[in-house]
Amino acid sequence: MGKTKILENWTFTRSLPAPFDAEVLKRGKKDSTEEACLSVHNKMTRGRRATLNSVTLRGMLLAADIINGERRGALGVETEKGQICRYYAEIVDSSGAGDEIRIFLYDPKKGSWRASVKKEKTMSPYPRIGENGASGKELFLLLAYASMILGPVYDGEFEGSFQTFVKEKAKGFPDMDLAMECAFLCCDNLYRRLENRDTLKEMGIPFHNDEIASGNVPLVPMSRFKKGSYKPTREDFGTFQVLKVKEEIETLGTVGELKSRYNRDFSLTENEKQQVPSLPDHYQVPVEVSEIVEAVLHTPMRVFMSAGESGTGKTTNAKMVAQLLGMPYYFFTCGEGTDETDLVSTMIPNIGRKEARPAVELPTFEDMIMDPASALACVCGSYEEEISQEEAFQRVLSAMYQTGFQNGQGEKDYVMVESSIVTACRRPSVIEIQEPSVITKPGTLVKLNGLLDDGAAITLTSGEVVRRNPETVILLTTNMGYKGCRGFNESVLSRMRMIHYCEPLTAKGMVERVLKRVAGMDKDTLEKMAETVCEIQKYCRTEMITGGVCGYREFEDWVWASLVQKDICGAAKRTVVAKAAPEAEEREEIYKTQILTKFEVESGAGGAKAA
Repeated sequence: MGKTKILENWTFTRSLPAPFDAEVLKRGKKDSTEEACLSVHNKMTRGRRATLNSVTLRGMLLAADIINGERRGALGVETEKGQICRYYAEIVDSSGAGDEIRIFLYDPKKGSWRASVKKEKTMSPYPRIGENGASGKELFLLLAYASMILGPVYDGEFEGSFQTFVKEKAKGFPDMDLAMECAFLCCDNLYRRLENRDTLKEMGIPFHNDEIASGNVPLVPMSRFKKGSYKPTREDFGTFQVLKVKEEIETLGTVGELKSRYNRDFSLTENEKQQVPSLPDHYQVPVEVSEIVEAVLHTPMRVFMSAGESGTGKTTNAKMVAQLLGMPYYFFTCGEGTDETDLVSTMIPNIGRKEARPAVELPTFEDMIMDPASALACVCGSYEEEISQEEAFQRVLSAMYQTGFQNGQGEKDYVMVESSIVTACRRPSVIEIQEPSVITKPGTLVKLNGLLDDGAAITLTSGEVVRRNPETVILLTTNMGYKGCRGFNESVLSRMRMIHYCEPLTAKGMVERVLKRVAGMDKDTLEKMAETVCEIQKYCRTEMITGGVCGYREFEDWVWASLVQKDICGAAKRTVVAKAAPEAEEREEIYKTQILTKFEVESGAGGAKAA
């Protein structure tokens, strides 16, 4: 069947794991043509079907056991400059004498794999994969995990179906019809994304087939682990034993140290100067901010996107970009009902006679002939060195028309108010477009494609054509993994010149940030509270609790509330726990297992202290 090494014919002929073997025997077949069982990546024109693959299914079951805490092991990632560069898995096998730990890592950029088996102090290769050898199910375990978390291998269809599969596995698969539907869809999804990776491009799974064509997965020597060459920066499920998690806050300096290096020294109006952010000079500049600013300074790149959990500092980063560049900052917040018109301008009732705009001072005929670029800058505020006389003249006429239009607005029942996006595009500025992924209507953001392109322009309701100032920086910030968030149209994604996936703050990072904002609590207690927040995050992932939030904002709220109430446990119930889960039973369980076990309630005092 498959041309990929881990999807060869023998992987389909091997016996299926329980309880799917019995269900297939009952049904009399291990494929399905039902639409609910077929992946969107299945482009077959004849005989379209999904088939259960034994090795894929065994890898999914193994991943589900680690996620549910029913199997010893761990899953995590390593990031560089905020983006996932490797996925890691450890699987502990206790069936023989002494624990055997199988270690796998996957590099999505190269599509390459490494694997080792550690027993006591010896590191040996993973057994050869083949019809008469190892199945390679651990590779599918890692691909299933990589496909369900936000990153370069993420697939929304797989995540939704696999989450259901994991929950059903935890309950013992009481609904086999649902379990089979999920199994078919997940197997078909991974098969198509591996086999058709060249045609699917970004949606495919990078896989270096030649590297393991012989069935041998390259070994990772113990020395590379000791040197820290492979070290995850985040644990999502379980706890690593051989691999050690590193905690680093990547920064290149403070705002005060770097703003003189990056300031563009634009000539700003008084109003624009007030729009330049004024974050404290001691704020650390993250690597992703430095990358954006460097790109703006040295390349024509002006459109960027940041995605990550709430509280990871996306908006602060956007303001920091504006402050370092010395540019005014604007923002536009999207909602479910945001439509194409809202992105550009809105019509509001004219509740009072609008004061006419002052007349624009026109350049002379000689100005237009001798220096059309300066003549245009006098009227529009943008200097374009190589503009022709004809185009400059047309732009001046357009500006005069718009002035007359705005002056006439005062006589109307409704007036047009341009959006902050358009305002930012007129002059050198930084515009943050917040939460564009919550927009309900598909394709709404496509309206902005005209502004996202080089030489960008957009047409207002009034008919005016606004060209994006070549120095304007556009930043899209979004929580792509939250309820109500949707994917982006591919044409919009392709216009993002750089995308940063912001990692959640580590406990160390939370403490360092909160110490700059809150005083009155000792560092040891803060560290204990931050570690607890991280444990709650991991608990929610392990128990598949969705619909809640738990991050830095909740941690800071907990600190403030504890200072006021003098009760750490009580404050946690109203802040961190209250927002971590939507169901009362889930909140109660989090409070009992994650708060009361770590903080000792003082009898009669109404307070609590670190246990």
